[in-house]
Amino acid sequence: MKKIVFAVLAVALVCQPADAQFLKKLFKKKAKTEKKASSKADGIDDDAQTAMVDIATLVDNTNNRNAFMGIPLGIKGERFEKQLLEKGFTERKPEGKQTAKSYIYDGEIFGTRATVTLAVSDQTDRVYAVDVTDETIYNSEKDVKARFVQVKKELQQVYGNGYVDNQGEAYTIQTRLGTVNLHYERGSLTSSYSLGFTLDDAKAYQMAYLEMEDKEYETVPRKIEVGLAAACNHTDLVGLGVRLLQNRTVKGAQAMLGSYDYALGKATAKVVPASFKMDNYQATASLARKKQAITVVTLTATDDAEAVCKDLKTYGFVSDDQKIWRQGKMTAVVSTDKEGRVVLTLR
Repeated sequence: MKKIVFAVLAVALVCQPADAQFLKKLFKKKAKTEKKASSKADGIDDDAQTAMVDIATLVDNTNNRNAFMGIPLGIKGERFEKQLLEKGFTERKPEGKQTAKSYIYDGEIFGTRATVTLAVSDQTDRVYAVDVTDETIYNSEKDVKARFVQVKKELQQVYGNGYVDNQGEAYTIQTRLGTVNLHYERGSLTSSYSLGFTLDDAKAYQMAYLEMEDKEYETVPRKIEVGLAAACNHTDLVGLGVRLLQNRTVKGAQAMLGSYDYALGKATAKVVPASFKMDNYQATASLARKKQAITVVTLTATDDAEAVCKDLKTYGFVSDDQKIWRQGKMTAVVSTDKEGRVVLTLR
């Protein structure tokens, strides 16, 4: 994120789609030598902050936090650091003169050496996000995908199930306490790959967002009530739809739906159906076919139409009315059905 809000990431993060980009941007905006503003009191008791208590057991989740390795986010940076060091991590000593603490550490995550960077608010000194980047550089997409699957399983055990993101190069878990995004990318000038994941605490991020001077490229925080962020209501519908059009055969489309964790229905001579469910979020796919060729892709979901349009724009589609979008030979139409669900049709 921009300017004076947080610590800087020492290594580049991986690409993410529109609604998951803030953690990528977050660590790239502030120079490590930038002078830090004075910390302000905010009335939050660090001793009262808990790590991922079952939200159903609490009347008010104000002090219930998303967590990293059992350490609650939303606490002061020095306190977070102390607990991280107690778990065997070591602080990375900065090179050259520093006027602000970097909050960068080395340690082992899920069996591999990694770099951990904290995003800390300048005004309150609170940790509102964490970035983890594998030190390993993967020589092939096969190798990075194998690690991706391993880390995905580990994260699911801690944070629960999520959805495939960024056309298959990311996996996002959005809970009522915060967001986790696992991602990988190919180096811009090499054939090697890097992998990492980022996580935020929804309440701490909301506070940090309010401090930001320039919010142009930042993700607007989710609405929070009694300590809980709004439930997930947006997935990578556009990315999935585009990839389905790129895999126009029935077999290729079914494989793509499977990779997005959609359950395949019984295909008929005219339609290839599939469905996806994640907590209260539901989506269906209906692929019109002509013999073994897919002709039209229709995705219907309890999604956010505005977010879908934003993704279409990110993926290079243009529109004059926010309903019909075009990119090259592809056309996408965004509408709603009688039940208020978003309908995305691509051909």
